[in-house]
Amino acid sequence: MNVADIPKIYTALAEWMACLVFVLAMEKRSGKWKTAGILAVFLVVLSVLQYYIGVWPVAVWIPAMAAAMSLMCLCIWMCCRITGRAALLCFSAAFMVAEFVASLEWQIYSFADGLGYGSLPVEVTLFLLFYGGLFGTAYVLVRRYFSDADKREVSWKEAAASVLMAVAAFLISNISYVYPNTPFSSSLPAETFYIRTLVDFSGVLILFLQQERWREMGMKKEVDAVNSILHRQYEQYNLSRENIDTINRKYHDLKHQIAVIRAEKDSEKREQYLAEMENEIRTYEAQNKTGNQVLDTILTGKHLYCVQHDINFTCVADGHLLDRMNVMDICTIFGNALDNAIECEEKIEDKKKRLIRVALYSQNQFTMIRFENYCEDRVVSGEELPETTKKNKEYHGYGLKSIRTTVEKYGGSMTVHTEGEWFFLRILIPMDRTPADAGGR
Repeated sequence: MNVADIPKIYTALAEWMACLVFVLAMEKRSGKWKTAGILAVFLVVLSVLQYYIGVWPVAVWIPAMAAAMSLMCLCIWMCCRITGRAALLCFSAAFMVAEFVASLEWQIYSFADGLGYGSLPVEVTLFLLFYGGLFGTAYVLVRRYFSDADKREVSWKEAAASVLMAVAAFLISNISYVYPNTPFSSSLPAETFYIRTLVDFSGVLILFLQQERWREMGMKKEVDAVNSILHRQYEQYNLSRENIDTINRKYHDLKHQIAVIRAEKDSEKREQYLAEMENEIRTYEAQNKTGNQVLDTILTGKHLYCVQHDINFTCVADGHLLDRMNVMDICTIFGNALDNAIECEEKIEDKKKRLIRVALYSQNQFTMIRFENYCEDRVVSGEELPETTKKNKEYHGYGLKSIRTTVEKYGGSMTVHTEGEWFFLRILIPMDRTPADAGGR
C-alpha cells in the first residue's frame, strides 16, 4: 500500500464530519429527520465522488475537488438556517478542518507503518482516536467562533476572503502530490506530509483567528451603535426637559391671562370657553405627573409628539418605582421603546388605529413595565428580537438590544410578542436589584 495517498474514503468522511460539526453547532433549517436525511445523502455523494477522484487522471483533479468543495458548502447551507454568504464562510473553515484532520491522522499512521506497526487494527484505532478527538475539538471551537454566523450580517467581502484563503491553503498543501518538482514542493513522502499538515493547520488557525477578529469588529460596531443610541436618547431627554420648562412657563402665564380676561368680560360663552381651557391645562398637567422627573420629561415629550401626529397615547405609571434607576437607563428603556412604537404607528394609515399604551407598576416584588401598540406587521415572539424594518440594517435595529442590555444590568428580563394585531414589549425587573448588584452576577 502507498501510504503517501490518503484513502479517499477517509477524505470523504473527514469532509462529511466537518460539515456535521457545523450542522450540530448551528440552528437547523429543517427538522431533525429531514436534516439527517440530507446528511446521509451527502455522505454517499461525497464518498462516491472521492472514490472517482482517486481513479480519475490528474488533469481532472482540480475540477473534481472544486465539486467536492461545492458539495460541502451546499450541505451546510441546506442543513443550517443561514444565508449563502454565511454558508461560504462556514464552508471555508469546515474544508480546512477536514483537510487538516485527514492529513494529520494519515501522517501519524504512515509514521507508525514505517516503524513496522502498520496494520488494520492500528489504522482503525488511529482513525477513531484522531477523527473523534479533533472533530470534537472542532465542534467546541465552531460553537465559540461560528455559532453566531446565522445571526450577524456576513458581507460578501468576508465570505470571499475566507474562500480564497481556504483554496490557497489547499493548493499549497497539495502541490507536492501533483507537481513534486517545483521550488515549493517536495518529492519525498515524509516532507510531503509535513508540508501538507503544517499548511492545513496554518489555514485552520488563520480562518478561526480571522473569524474572531471579525466577530470583535462586529461587536465593537454594535456597542458603538448602542452607545450612540444611549447618548441620543439622553440628548433628547435634555431637550425635552428644556422644552417642557418653557411650556410650563407659558401655561403659568396663560393662567394669569385667563384670570385677567375673566375679570374684564363676563360673557357666558367666554366663561365656558375659558373654563374648558383651564380644565384642559389641569388634565394635561395631571397626565404626566408620575413621581419621577426623568420619566415625566420623557413621557411629556413623547406625548406632545403623538398629539401632533394623531397618535392616541395613554400611560399609567408609578414613577417612584424607577427611583433606584439612573437617568441614562430610564432614557434608554422608555425612549427606545416609545420611539419604536411611534415609528410603527406612523406607518398606519387609519389614524383611529394609532394606539400606544404604557404601564409601569409593581407586582410580587417586581417592577413591571409594559409597552403595547397596535401593529399590522408580523413580528417574532419570545426572547428573539424582531429585525429592523429600516433599509440600512447595519446602523439600525439596536434599540431593543440596548433595552435588553439595560434591563439585564438590573437582573431583569425582556420579552416581545404579538397577540392579534397588538405588539407587546414586557419588562420584568426585581425591585431589590441595582446596577451594582447586577454587575456582580
